[in-house]
Amino acid sequence: MKLLTGLLFASLAACATNEGSSSSSLTQEPGNCGSIETHVIGIYKGFHDSATVHVTRPGKQALVLSAHDATRWTVTTGPGVELEAIYAVGIYAQHVSAPAGVRVVADSREEAGPYACGYTYPQAGTDCNTDNLLKLVEKKVHPPTSFHGCYQGSIWSIGEDLTVTGNCNSDAGPAQTDMVQGCDGEDSCGGPILL
Repeated sequence: MKLLTGLLFASLAACATNEGSSSSSLTQEPGNCGSIETHVIGIYKGFHDSATVHVTRPGKQALVLSAHDATRWTVTTGPGVELEAIYAVGIYAQHVSAPAGVRVVADSREEAGPYACGYTYPQAGTDCNTDNLLKLVEKKVHPPTSFHGCYQGSIWSIGEDLTVTGNCNSDAGPAQTDMVQGCDGEDSCGGPILL
C-alpha cells in the first residue's frame, strides 16, 4: 500500500511540475492531446433527472460526469473508443449506466464522499465551483483535457475531433461553455487514477 501511495504522489508531483498549456482551439485531432484524455461534462441538473453522453472520439479516455442534482447518466461509445474509467461526482448521488468493462466510481456529498460540481467555465458560483471540480478531477482521475457544461442539459456528444455538443436549456441558465487544454503535442502525465 505504501508503494502504491508513493507512486501516486510521484505521478502527481510530476504532473504538477508541468503547468499545462491551453489550446486556442476547441477541436483537436485524435492523438493531439496525449495518449489518454480526460473529458469533463458538468451540469447543474439534467432534464427529468437524467443525462446521456455518447463518445465517438477514438483513443483512450476517462470521462467525468458532474451534476449538482441527483442524476442518472447513460454513457455509450462508438467504434475505436477506449473508455478506461468514468468518475461521476456531485452534491447529490450520481448513478451511471456504462459500457461493459468500464470502471465506474461515484462520489457525492449526500453519500459523505468527496464532492464537487461545476457547470460553467471558468467559474459557476459558490454551490458549484468549477475550479474545485477540476482540481478534484486532477487528483482522483487525471489532468482534465476538456470541460463542457451548462446549467441544464441532458444529451451530450463528444465527437471524433473533440467537438462537444449539448442540448443546453439557455432559458434556465448560461449557454454551454467549453475549455480544452494540454493539446500541444506533449503527452499527459500518467493514466487514470481512480482512488
